[in-house]
Amino acid sequence: MAVCFGGALLLGARFWWLPILLLVGSDLFLGLTRGTGVGNYTLMSAGFYAVVAFVASRFGQWSGRTWPALWCGTLLASVGFYVFANTFSWMVSPEYAKSIAGWWQSQTTGLPQYSPQAWVFLRNALIADTIWCVIAGLLFFRKSAPAEPVPAR
Repeated sequence: MAVCFGGALLLGARFWWLPILLLVGSDLFLGLTRGTGVGNYTLMSAGFYAVVAFVASRFGQWSGRTWPALWCGTLLASVGFYVFANTFSWMVSPEYAKSIAGWWQSQTTGLPQYSPQAWVFLRNALIADTIWCVIAGLLFFRKSAPAEPVPAR
C-alpha cells in the first residue's frame, strides 16, 4: 500500500494511475511466470489498488502532500487492504467456516496449514510501509538548504 497510496499521493492527480500499473503489472507477471495465472485475488487486488490510488491522489489535493498524510494514509490503506483481502479469502475459500468465528480466523491465524499466521503479514506490511514512508518522506519532503552566498571579489 505504500507504493499505491504513497505513490499516488506524491505523484498527484495527473499520474495517480502509475502505481496501479506497476503493482498490477508485477502481480500479473508473477502469476503468469509461476503458473498460477490471473486469479480472482489478483483482480480483487487490482480493484482495491485503483480505489486507494484514486483516493490518495484526491486526498493529496485536499489535504496537501505532507508526511503525516503520507504515513497515516498508507497505514490506513494497509489495514484496509488486509481486512478486505482476508475477508475475500474467507468468502471464497471453502476451508473457512462461514461464520463470525471463521471470519475472525481469516483475520488472525489464517488456515492452519499455512505459516506464518495471517496477522504476521499485517505486522510486516505496517513495518515495511513505515520504512517506505520514512525514505520517501526524506526524499520528497526534504527542505533544500539555502545556497551560501558567493563572496564578492
